Amino acid sequence: MVYNFVVNNKKIFIVSILLSILAIKLDPYSWIGIILLIFLIAFQIYSTKNFILFFILSLLVVSSDISETLRIVLNTSALIFLMYVFFKDYGLQINSYPKLPSIIKGYVSFTIVIMVFSSLFSDNILTGFDETLRQILFFVMWYILFAYLSEEKDSYNYVLVLISAGAIVAIIIIYSFIVSDISIYLLQTQGIIHEGGSFKNVTAAAGIFAVTIPLTFILLLLNLKMNKILTYSLYAILLIQVIGLFLTNSRSGLMAVFISISIILFILNRKTFKRFILFASLSFILFYFILPSISELFAIYFRTDRVFENTRYYLWNMSIGIIIDNPIWGTGPGQFKNFMYHHIPVMLGSWDESQIAWIFKNAGLGESHNFFLFRTAELGFLGLLGAILLPAIFIHLSFKVMKRNFYNRRNYYLLVGIFSLGIGMLIRSFFESTGLLSHGWITRDLPFWICFAIIIHFYVIRTEKIQKK
Repeated sequence: MVYNFVVNNKKIFIVSILLSILAIKLDPYSWIGIILLIFLIAFQIYSTKNFILFFILSLLVVSSDISETLRIVLNTSALIFLMYVFFKDYGLQINSYPKLPSIIKGYVSFTIVIMVFSSLFSDNILTGFDETLRQILFFVMWYILFAYLSEEKDSYNYVLVLISAGAIVAIIIIYSFIVSDISIYLLQTQGIIHEGGSFKNVTAAAGIFAVTIPLTFILLLLNLKMNKILTYSLYAILLIQVIGLFLTNSRSGLMAVFISISIILFILNRKTFKRFILFASLSFILFYFILPSISELFAIYFRTDRVFENTRYYLWNMSIGIIIDNPIWGTGPGQFKNFMYHHIPVMLGSWDESQIAWIFKNAGLGESHNFFLFRTAELGFLGLLGAILLPAIFIHLSFKVMKRNFYNRRNYYLLVGIFSLGIGMLIRSFFESTGLLSHGWITRDLPFWICFAIIIHFYVIRTEKIQKK
């Protein structure tokens, strides 16, 4: 009888064991057990793909700044759930697993190998292996998400959940700004805005917007004049996200979005692109050069007085010094911080040093503030090669799938949107280390890699069709 119960109620049995283990380990956090119990009940009602979308949304919205414990539980639960459903659906027959293009398998393998060797030759092998393990688990999670892109509508569901995450993050930022006396005071007295909502680091939220705003914009163009209710809804969502982005005051995020939107318009509608650039140029000239009061606000918001006195320049200088000292294998994954003060270019105790010290204490990763310097400093010149190959492969596959789907308006628009946001993220990577490949940092990298998975999905299904012919 017990055997029959286990066989007929596998989901309940497995999740019950997980709940029991978590209840023992997390006794002070009984609320987590309640959440998991609700999850267990819902798991019996809703489909697997709906739960995958739920986890994607949760992983992007629930940051460790809200609760470190909740984030750990969420990451663990998501990974266990995804692996469980994957092996349940695909079994252990590797030949039956969804195929990745050879170029992607090669790149993932290359990334892991250089991280392993860099860790072995580093001063702290355990830290290096910890970062490598996190990167491996990220790739595992990402591959499972890719595996469930089995139908065309799945790609659009992934896009919609990314947009939903962007909208939720934006609403939290707007709400936090409204209820924060300090934020409003700083805005009124100094013209400074740095609101991240549930993210202490505003660039994390801006990185999400750099992906979700172009996606919202492309869906708006795709739906324009077709469904009025949906069009108005997309306008509202787009506006909310743009406001959220401006409240973060992330210049790299704003630049990424501007570039992405420009590329979308350039590819899909040259006339509108010219009008957009003309409008942006005239607005800049009007506000910055003609209206003194507006130009002052513009200068304060974009911190134009600090363009040539930016802490990033010192961090880039330090990164180059570290690369010169560690050219082959780098410092080791996650170990840049240990070498920062060996190459500090400013006087200890100065204001500039205090800014570097803040980054030293608070930055979780990517202190270089440049993706290419970050990868080179931590992984050596092979890390730089990997940093160059990633956008190169993305652009290569994007061009192929856009060309193949040129006559399918719906898919073509989606692929153009993803390609454009990828270029925006690439430009952003010259000023931010995270967002493309950050040793498996889920919140930072998952939005881009989900979009990359969609590109790969369209590439794979088209290749399979050609091979069958």
